[in-house]
Amino acid sequence: MNSSLVTDLGLSAAVWLFLSLLGCFTLFFKFSRFWSVRNLDLLLLFGLAPGMMLLVGKGNHQPWSAYIWLFIGSGLWLGRCLIDLGLARRPLLEPNLNASGLLCLSVGVLGLLLTETVSLPVVDGAARNPAEPTGREDRSAAAIGAQSAAVQQMIDIAPLPSSLKQELPQVIVSRVLAGLAHLGLVVGLLAIGWRHFERPLTGTAMAACYLLLPYTRMALVDSGQLVAAALIVAAVFWHLRPAVAGALIGLAAGWIPACLGLLALWCGFYRGRGAARFVTVALSVLTGCAILGSSVPVLRNWAGDLGARSIAEVGLFPQFEPGSTGSFWVNIDSSFRLPVLIAYLALVIIFTVWPAEKNLAELIALSAALLVASQFWYLDKGGTLVMLYLPLAIAMMFRPTLTIRRPLKPAHQRRAIRPSFYPSP
Repeated sequence: MNSSLVTDLGLSAAVWLFLSLLGCFTLFFKFSRFWSVRNLDLLLLFGLAPGMMLLVGKGNHQPWSAYIWLFIGSGLWLGRCLIDLGLARRPLLEPNLNASGLLCLSVGVLGLLLTETVSLPVVDGAARNPAEPTGREDRSAAAIGAQSAAVQQMIDIAPLPSSLKQELPQVIVSRVLAGLAHLGLVVGLLAIGWRHFERPLTGTAMAACYLLLPYTRMALVDSGQLVAAALIVAAVFWHLRPAVAGALIGLAAGWIPACLGLLALWCGFYRGRGAARFVTVALSVLTGCAILGSSVPVLRNWAGDLGARSIAEVGLFPQFEPGSTGSFWVNIDSSFRLPVLIAYLALVIIFTVWPAEKNLAELIALSAALLVASQFWYLDKGGTLVMLYLPLAIAMMFRPTLTIRRPLKPAHQRRAIRPSFYPSP
């Protein structure tokens, strides 16, 4: 098979979507509890698919109605994340397949995805991804002349598919990052299920759901979304270490500005229990990314080719106007987007201070809510960045009761509590 798997098997995009829907419902739909939150979550997961399918392969002729559909679906997911704050206790809902079957399925699908990640032609990867950044083709064309003979010689001897050897080094590095991000997301979901949910089967179910969903295959080579999502999932796993979590969230915010709101939210999560360490490390990493991007043009161009988004591209600078396609806000005055930005900022402030004492379940739900809310003001391809919040949405779907999962108490409080267990005579 020399081209994409779906084309070789004779499956259209609609048939692939139906097979993904059938697989997820077969594995995770609770037939014994029809009116359950799990079944509603599965329906919401596929609620964005029609809007994404309307954009796949359309090129410059992207229908405006597709973004309306995506905004409605994003609004439903935002409401679902807020409702999760009131679902403190969650029943234990096992998948319809045992751990061995889910693990076998996950390993097989992951192998197919990684193989296609490095072998998919660049044109096909961009055509199937509605969130492909605008203008990347122009940057890649400008970089062709800067490629040296030594770099081309290294590419020729590298163990890469012939389709990739004809591409720029930026494309090759982007594919490697996308493959590592897929692997990191699967391992991260497995680790969260094993470590924090205390259910290895739940982690395997989350990984299988992530691999089966159609959005994973649409954004198969979008290293911009995948790298940021992998960093956020890793931060959730290391949430008990504020410095490590700060480095991961700061790097994700420096990679794609849609994650900027997470800095304030996670600071409110720690609130005196490592908040200073989190803020110091996160802001240091974010500032370093900003300085490197502004002072080193070559590094900025490389980051753009690898999928990173700048503040200007996402619409946080008023002088930047969207291109002719790829945005809901095309041909709409920027003043109409200002109230959306103000509402998002108000949402960040509210989530930072409320709830005052957040647990892990609330942190996951609120992080997903802010990433979903960022789709409404995102200038370039807003609404299509589903992979950015999809892993957190899956973790929110499968999580058990996590009311006791909170950050560690300050050191002086731990020292005050410790002697009470060993009273002096």
